[in-house]
Amino acid sequence: MSDRSSATPVLSASALRYRIGDALLLDGVDVELYPGELVGLIGPNGAGKSTLLRNLIGYLRPTEGTVTLEGRPIQTYSARERAKRISYLSQYGPDQFPFPVIDVVEMGSYPVVGMGRAPGVREREAAMRALSYVGLERLADRSFPSLSGGERQLALFARILVQESPIILLDEPTASLDIGHEATLLQMVRDLCEEGYSAIVALHNLNIAAEYCRRLVLMDGGRVRAAGPPDHVLVGELIETSYHTSVHVGRNDSTGSITVSPVPTGGAARDLRVHVIGGAGGGVNISRFLHRTGCTLSGGVAHELDSDARLWKALAVPYVQVPAFSEIGAPDIERAAALVDAADLTVLCAFPFGTGNAANLDLAERAGRLLILDEESGGCPRDFFGDGEALRARFDRLAARHGVHPYRDACRLIEEMLKRSTTA
Repeated sequence: MSDRSSATPVLSASALRYRIGDALLLDGVDVELYPGELVGLIGPNGAGKSTLLRNLIGYLRPTEGTVTLEGRPIQTYSARERAKRISYLSQYGPDQFPFPVIDVVEMGSYPVVGMGRAPGVREREAAMRALSYVGLERLADRSFPSLSGGERQLALFARILVQESPIILLDEPTASLDIGHEATLLQMVRDLCEEGYSAIVALHNLNIAAEYCRRLVLMDGGRVRAAGPPDHVLVGELIETSYHTSVHVGRNDSTGSITVSPVPTGGAARDLRVHVIGGAGGGVNISRFLHRTGCTLSGGVAHELDSDARLWKALAVPYVQVPAFSEIGAPDIERAAALVDAADLTVLCAFPFGTGNAANLDLAERAGRLLILDEESGGCPRDFFGDGEALRARFDRLAARHGVHPYRDACRLIEEMLKRSTTA
């Protein structure tokens, strides 16, 4: 591997932003690829990894910022010139390519031979050599659509070998591969980098990324959250914040590389007690999240046959239930108030308010700490009926005092409370 301190990047992005309408998919991304490097691009679904790769290859034009290939803006290259320098494997390969496998692999030679001339004997030999390298030589004459998902990925990687571009960008190349072929493909990429190629590989498997990549770039929300050697990036707090799950970070006893394992929390009692004020299914999502994280959960008041009541019953969650279509009475509120008083946090979900369930606002006003979910969080509108203006005014006062949170933000706040309750 080249010494980065004295090397010039072969591919780089500076202050990259990419927007579609109101959605900012990349937000000020800086990334560099040096000669001989294998860089792992990691991050949760929707982090911006695929969008970044498509900007780096020139398929997408950034809204702001620049992409530089071998010292020149990438837009100054023609498509064929780019293909001679960069090969790219999308995570969404051509499932229905109506050609034999050998022909698909041979297509990698087109940047060299050009579209006006058919590949010759040399190109066919290179395609067969690449197929043999990835272990698919016996399938050369098979129809490409008849291959399994993993076999297609290996065949498309063989096409990249035929292309012989010095820079390789791979988007989830191991998603369809078993553990053996996953390791083999990453070893092949690392071998190419030892030969002088440079590669960026988007990966979901953090352990395989740590094992084979010398440097990792962690993305989340369209931004680069961390970049550097695996032991600087695969840090528990960083991973938990980006992936929204508890993890254990350790070492592989055989290789010494970083390992990341999720820590199951469902069913294990945690110190945080949460009461959910739901209705009309508005509490289903947050209740499932709280149960999965191991919070001590209670619910109510809910009408019989309501989706929230059915879920709480199935999960054996303590809750207050009233008959369908009946008003919530004083005894019901008294029972639910005891659950609110015992909770560290009360969550007010989105559901319609009317005469029958207006007493739920009494419970919300009673809560020592209240978290209000927005209407998108449970897919249920927060309408007001009957004495609607008075009910809306009461809700607006609560919202002004406590704020209104999207579901994902609410989950993050609860995760932070869980961490504090665990370390306290």
